[in-house]
Amino acid sequence: MVRELIQPLAPEINILDTIASPVTQHYRNKSFMPVGKGETGLEYGIYERWSHKIVAHHTCLLHPAEFDLIANRCLELMDNAKVQPYDEINHTGTLRHIGFRCSKDRKQILLILVTRSAKLPFSNLLVKKLTSEFPNLSGIIQNINRESGNVILGNEEKILYGSPWITEELDNLKFRIHYKSFWQVNSYILQLIIRDIADKVLAQDTVLDTFSGIGVLGLSLAARAREVFCIEELTDAVEDGRYNCQLNNISNVTFLCGKTEDLLPKILNHPDVYRNYSPEVIILDPPRTGVQKSVLEEIIKVQLPHILYLSCSPITLRRDLTLLLDSGLYEITSIQPFDMFPQTWHIETLVELKLKR
Repeated sequence: MVRELIQPLAPEINILDTIASPVTQHYRNKSFMPVGKGETGLEYGIYERWSHKIVAHHTCLLHPAEFDLIANRCLELMDNAKVQPYDEINHTGTLRHIGFRCSKDRKQILLILVTRSAKLPFSNLLVKKLTSEFPNLSGIIQNINRESGNVILGNEEKILYGSPWITEELDNLKFRIHYKSFWQVNSYILQLIIRDIADKVLAQDTVLDTFSGIGVLGLSLAARAREVFCIEELTDAVEDGRYNCQLNNISNVTFLCGKTEDLLPKILNHPDVYRNYSPEVIILDPPRTGVQKSVLEEIIKVQLPHILYLSCSPITLRRDLTLLLDSGLYEITSIQPFDMFPQTWHIETLVELKLKR
């Protein structure tokens, strides 16, 4: 799929073989599943194609088995407490989604219960039972989403137990990760991507890490780069990033809270505000929807010399690369796919572009 979509843009470039994931089963560190009413009580699963009818979940080869054990026990306890699932048509009921995030060693697991209202019957008993039966539960969070629609998480929360973060370690760096913050679902392949990106950045480069999440890419480059600026719009992720700077004694990484399309022009056109450094490298790591056209046009306008584009969607990647190449200023120098999502057709691709000489 990568060759079919991307190769025509750079026929002369050899697309490298996909780098395999060291772990191909139970690798996912995050899952969220909707909750509904089944024949025997509360059930969770995934939506049937083209519908919001829940297909009941029993087991999964993608996420850890602990998720299913905890979820089944949690729903059993909630059934006993007469908790009702959310009805999206009538906007009634309580429990909307059940979610998890875990560390790579699974010694820390967060349980996230997404509810329509703040009321959750017998929540103290629920916490007591679950934490006694599952000692690796490091946090239980009630996220409150009062809005209708298909957005999973709301803006309110109650910490029922423990902490809303886990701590992860990659290549001797520690990262605090909020349950809302973006973190690649496969920590094993993420480590390989970080090393590949580091090899492409020159010593003393100034780097812009856009759509940065908690800044795992930017922080991993701190020892090599002169300065790193991380742009992220989610406040919780920015707080995690700043905390992680202190946790790892990193002083040359700055986190900027805002949307990339708003902040990038200010950084590129007003370097005096950002320590007078003109960036040499920009990392684009957008969501599946890709990069906004205005961001790409700004990069072209200032002729930023080195682009590293990490994409989870070959379709939007092709669209954005086409815009950059049509400017006549850039050329693709390498294309490296990574099997971020084993057992699925999804793929992560790192494309390097440089200004033509």
